[in-house]
Amino acid sequence: MKDLGSLKYFLEIKMSRSKKGIFLSQRKYTLDLLQEISMLACQPANTLVKERLKLCVGSNQIPVDKKKYQRLVGRLMYLAHTTLDLTYALSIISQFIHNPR
Repeated sequence: MKDLGSLKYFLEIKMSRSKKGIFLSQRKYTLDLLQEISMLACQPANTLVKERLKLCVGSNQIPVDKKKYQRLVGRLMYLAHTTLDLTYALSIISQFIHNPR
């Protein structure tokens, strides 16, 4: 065995230690995700999704690339490990993971 020193990155999660405890960050992962979906220049919003929002699939809606949608939802689920405010929005959009429109 070899001592590699203190842990800095693990599964794309950056770990930092301070006197107050351990800090987990997925900043690089978030920036990579935003770049992948061409939203790097987007503006932050206070609320991601309005409460009690009802989404439904209509016959006039255009289908989207299912694999791309599923990949995005999966990456957002992984991001939710350190960004808990994503969980409500993820619960809404993951309802349509089998038939995205």
